[in-house]
Amino acid sequence: MLSLRGACPLRPVGRRRYGLLLAFSGWLTLLPGVSLGQEVVGLTGPSLRMADLTGQLHMVGEAEGTRATVLVFLSTECPIARAYIPELHRIFATWGDRRVEFYGVFSDPTLTRARCEEFVKEFDIRFPVIFDASCELASRLVPTHVPEAFVLDAQKRLTYRGRIDDIYRDLGRRQLTPSRRDLIDAVDRTLSAHENSSQINLVQTTPVGCRIERVGITNRPVTYRRDIAPLVHANCTECHRAGEVAPFSLESYEDCVKRASFLAQVVKQGLMPPWLAGTEHGDFLGNRVLTSHQRDLLQRWVDDGLLAGDSADEPAIPNFPKGWRLGEPDLVIESPFEVQVPADGDDLFQHYVIPLDMTEGKTLIGFEFQPGNSAVVHHAVVFYDTMGAARAKDAKSPEPGYTTFGSPGIPVSGVIGFWTPGMTPRFLPDRIGYPIPKKADLLLQLHLHPSGKVEKDRSRIGLYFAKNEHDREQRMSRVPLVLGTFMIDVAAGEKTHQLGSEITLPAAVTLTSVLPHMHLIGKEMKITAYPPTGETVPLLWIKNWNFYWQDSYVYREPISLPAGTRITIEGTYDNSDANPHNPSHPPRRVLFGNDSDEEMFLAAFQTVGHSPEAEKAIATALLQSFRNDWLRPVVKPDARPRIITEAIEFLGGGEVLMKMILKPGSVPLAINSG
Repeated sequence: MLSLRGACPLRPVGRRRYGLLLAFSGWLTLLPGVSLGQEVVGLTGPSLRMADLTGQLHMVGEAEGTRATVLVFLSTECPIARAYIPELHRIFATWGDRRVEFYGVFSDPTLTRARCEEFVKEFDIRFPVIFDASCELASRLVPTHVPEAFVLDAQKRLTYRGRIDDIYRDLGRRQLTPSRRDLIDAVDRTLSAHENSSQINLVQTTPVGCRIERVGITNRPVTYRRDIAPLVHANCTECHRAGEVAPFSLESYEDCVKRASFLAQVVKQGLMPPWLAGTEHGDFLGNRVLTSHQRDLLQRWVDDGLLAGDSADEPAIPNFPKGWRLGEPDLVIESPFEVQVPADGDDLFQHYVIPLDMTEGKTLIGFEFQPGNSAVVHHAVVFYDTMGAARAKDAKSPEPGYTTFGSPGIPVSGVIGFWTPGMTPRFLPDRIGYPIPKKADLLLQLHLHPSGKVEKDRSRIGLYFAKNEHDREQRMSRVPLVLGTFMIDVAAGEKTHQLGSEITLPAAVTLTSVLPHMHLIGKEMKITAYPPTGETVPLLWIKNWNFYWQDSYVYREPISLPAGTRITIEGTYDNSDANPHNPSHPPRRVLFGNDSDEEMFLAAFQTVGHSPEAEKAIATALLQSFRNDWLRPVVKPDARPRIITEAIEFLGGGEVLMKMILKPGSVPLAINSG
């Protein structure tokens, strides 16, 4: 890979006499380290949030339902690149709603953003165009010519690179019409492979156009307008702007300059943007991890003197979406009460019961949450309840709704969705729906934190239902697959307390997302599947847990695991004074419990439902897993009665379920469930 110290590695050859340029640009010239036939991975790994020249933010390769992504590197100078723009318009129009993302890309270090904007307007370019200011895309795909096209599949793996078509042949002679439409064929092949769940190999053709040269790149300093503003706007400003949840704004040069060293530090440490799951152990949509190149840019900007740069390079603040991002919901539900958040004090976990009042059952295909006050809403979880347990608990509380920490405190019927700041709302995968009975209450859990002044919140939920039930023949399981253990007993001062659990699946399952959960002294969680075929399937690895940045992690593609798969979950706790999140100083003994100064160790997977028999078998296996943990001597005897009491509260008064978990006679069930 090319060094990116200072600027972009790529620059197209300048404008020359047209015929001579065609004659010399028709031959493929490769950059050092690149050879025809070498497989380039693509854009796997950290997600790329980038704004196009209109200010619209894109998660490249991760738009809703994306099955293929096309990137074509362009130039304002190369006559062949310019001549292809009408054809690119025609190609862009042919895909319609086939779930293909299409981008033009400028990665020329000699161009300003303003010049590219002029060019887009001059040529009336109607597809999104990305100004790759610091060459993130160019460094990962390494184009050799402009125009050169790249096609990625749904996992953002490269399936094609090369020419758009063969209209230029034989040392640049131009045909009236192309005989080969390589780019169109490549997209069709990628879409077909996805629909048939088949493997697809990388195809390469010789690109035709202006060669890209390496240029002197080692001396250009990093500037705010060209390098830092696009990075910050795409990855930080959604939360770090007026009226949002973050404590300060990062909308301007002045905002960033006064916190520059701090920004470089928290980015280097991986504390910001908030994303706990490691990208090397599980492949998730919408991850907020910055690439090493992006992290280096911030530090180099500090080292180079916090330069503002050329005003012609400065981007506008992106067009952050307003209203419902998935479109107008079929049902909008507003929190029934306006909650008042005090100026200071402990965080609040408030639960509100909201009757759905549907005349018939529906199949849910999408969920979106809108915080009423982004400055105080930290995260939200939406459950549903068909047994009236939430109403009963609410009736016992004098205030609107009720308060519990962490869990809802009742045996919920299902989990609809989860929201954190910056999360992208998504529809369920193709052909999958989530049945919601007509006699159901929504239970909205809000995690609210004080902002320094008295605040109010009234949040909303948007639900999207299937128009055609037959299109959603697969059903999301009503209750998540919950792995973990109640057997937590961490001694005061213990720095690396380890525990784990496992289950062997008696039936096949398909996982769509995972929601990990620990409390304040949690440090690490790792989940891995071992199918009977012998391979290893990574599911989640959080190496530095932070309770205040919980998230639900959606797999890029649902993961199917056959019967006989063993799933392990491993965890580490730090109950020492060295843990800054430890709520007790000096540290005290910590057991399983529902309060913030107690602990949990759970991971809830949303799964695609199979037969009722399969789901019953899996539920039985889960009970056996918890029973096996109970029989292991991993906690002191005096901890067991307390753990039972807390587990019953966690299960919503589930004494019967606890009796099923406990081996008869292993411990007396003289329990006050509260």
